[in-house]
Amino acid sequence: MFPDEIVTPRLRLRALSRAVVDPLDAYDHFAASRSDTIEEETKFVTWGPHETPKETLEFLERAEEGHESAENAVYAVFPRDGEDGAGEFAGTAGFNPEWDKRRAVFGMWLRKEFWGRGYSGERAAAFFAAVFDVLDLDVALAYAMPENEASCRAIEKYTDRFGGGEDGLFPNETVDADGTPRDVRGWSVTREQWETATDGDYDAEFRWSLDPDDVR
Repeated sequence: MFPDEIVTPRLRLRALSRAVVDPLDAYDHFAASRSDTIEEETKFVTWGPHETPKETLEFLERAEEGHESAENAVYAVFPRDGEDGAGEFAGTAGFNPEWDKRRAVFGMWLRKEFWGRGYSGERAAAFFAAVFDVLDLDVALAYAMPENEASCRAIEKYTDRFGGGEDGLFPNETVDADGTPRDVRGWSVTREQWETATDGDYDAEFRWSLDPDDVR
């Protein structure tokens, strides 16, 4: 159902799994005891730093199950050749289909050293093609906490590029890692808007198999 790999000009997105990212290697990036930047990187997301390698293992297992069952698509992000950190695990990106509503919600988390490169917009362009052209859904949505100004700017930029826009402020729409209710701003793009903006053309390649040695 979901592509196993999505390739864009600068990124390679591979379905997140234990085969793609070793659990202990991932734990080095997710754990406060291993990463000096994870607290900052998770300030505006709904999960907190991992406390044990088992937590990371279970996260990867859930990603595998979601991909297999077509419930949730989560990808490991790797910069391609020519980018700083080419081939390194840079973060995760995904979309959560709400099949009964014919829509999908986008999300992304990046390690700090990969911030500010425009990867969010490039990944979003590929995800629009995936949810509209491959999965035949009608609406794509993205949310960000108002305090997360960088993400708000990025989402505003790529939704505007594809004909969409902001839908407003949604009070207490989500909770943070400790369960505190948080407001979010929301944006959306419809399939019709995307088709008008792109004429159905896009710069992304979808693959339904993985070459384990190819992360370039």
